[in-house]
Amino acid sequence: MPNPSEQSAARAGAQVAPRYRWVVLGIAWLAMFMTFVDRLAWANVAASASTSLHLPVAALGGFVTAFYVGYVAANAATGIITDRVGPRITLPCALLALGILTYCFSMTTSVAAGVVIQCLMGLAAGVDYAAVVKLIASWFAVRQRARAVGIVFTSISVAVIATNTGIPVELLHTSWVAIYKVLGVTTAASSLACFVFLRNSPESAGAFRGNRIPVRSFVLLLRDKNYWLTTLAGFGACWGGLGFMFWTNALMQKGLGFSPVQSGLVGTVFGIASVVGSPLIGILSDWLGRPRKWITSAVILTIAASLLVFGRLTALVPMQMVAAILGIAAFGWGALVATIITEIVGIELAGGAIGLSNAAQQLGGVLMPLAVGMVFQSTGSFHLAFVTLAAGPLLGGIAVLALREGPLAVNLEAGVQPIEETPQTSAQAGASN
Repeated sequence: MPNPSEQSAARAGAQVAPRYRWVVLGIAWLAMFMTFVDRLAWANVAASASTSLHLPVAALGGFVTAFYVGYVAANAATGIITDRVGPRITLPCALLALGILTYCFSMTTSVAAGVVIQCLMGLAAGVDYAAVVKLIASWFAVRQRARAVGIVFTSISVAVIATNTGIPVELLHTSWVAIYKVLGVTTAASSLACFVFLRNSPESAGAFRGNRIPVRSFVLLLRDKNYWLTTLAGFGACWGGLGFMFWTNALMQKGLGFSPVQSGLVGTVFGIASVVGSPLIGILSDWLGRPRKWITSAVILTIAASLLVFGRLTALVPMQMVAAILGIAAFGWGALVATIITEIVGIELAGGAIGLSNAAQQLGGVLMPLAVGMVFQSTGSFHLAFVTLAAGPLLGGIAVLALREGPLAVNLEAGVQPIEETPQTSAQAGASN
């Protein structure tokens, strides 16, 4: 028989679900968009800032490293906090802190201060991934979850396009200091929207009222083979996808003699295609249903195959065509991996599981530049550099095939039941579509 808190949650669900979930999705999209704009802004203002601050070139990269250290650390740790108090609290608080820190960075006068502030910005920005995925997973039933996560992840692609087109234009009319101040204020204002409009889902609200999630649940999570196979798949996909974004321009120019404009065209095609990749693959995954490992493997192996093909090309038009395929696949895998993890561990553990997994996946972005750089420096081969990039998604695409998506071992052993689709929520979802 349902207890009073469950009955209260059911009544609340009848009042706000299911249409309100699209409001939640929109606010989550805005939060992730602002986080990535703040994250990517430095790449566009670094040259201007180095002149005004008289910073050495090495210091510019140090700021990026500092942010990344904070970002990975936050992903690994703050997901557990989200599981305890709920994304309704952690997401707007983190966004407010990021806005304040972004504004403070505009007043940086030394390398030491800049490194510290960028690291703190990374800590604040690293909260959003786990919080957003947990929020979407709790509001959307299994049959709509991948497409919802995919839609939210388009914010990353749009942020890439916005920063690379908008900020250079703004620098023609204003200073990098003014840009960071505007970003800081805008990010803080976005946190206010989160405070006002975000709600934890009615079904999960009771879980954030002081209840402790047993330590044993996280121990079981760390021992779960399926969880780590999914994480390994994400690591490999991240290696290949980030590698293409990081290395393509430099390798095309240094290895094949293309101009910056020509290599930039390839990057533009990649970025445009990436906008449709996440929702398109998410919708396809929801339509096919579980197990999701087959489409996940196909997408990640497509990244590997495309990288191998790209490494053999020497003409611009075929490169743009392959870049379009890569753009779809390299952003589409994220929604699949995130959705699989929420289905493996359940909603209650989703924050900590997603955060830790994303931190491990991001290590692919840390190790990849070193590996590709060493290969290209020692061989001077454009082809072998892309073979090195393809090795990561090849490993990830094979690893995910060994995954068992059900039963949800961690939840069953820990006695924590995931919030899954019921006939009632399915009917509600159908009424909203």
